[in-house]
Amino acid sequence: MSRPLLPLKAGAVTLTVLWTAWMMWWSGSFSSVNTIILALCGAAVGYLWYRAMRWQFERMGMLPRRENEE
Repeated sequence: MSRPLLPLKAGAVTLTVLWTAWMMWWSGSFSSVNTIILALCGAAVGYLWYRAMRWQFERMGMLPRRENEE
């Protein structure tokens, strides 16, 4: 994990946890199926947010561009 991406990854994890907790509180159902579904959706939201912010920060020049990642 490179240092410039550390705050971005930490932000994505924080967003995932907060989004999942908020959706569980909002739905009012704490069944195991609901918890699993919301955890998977939360992981997807966090990952998509990370990819979108990384792309945007690279475009703005705030992060170094990726060089031939294979």
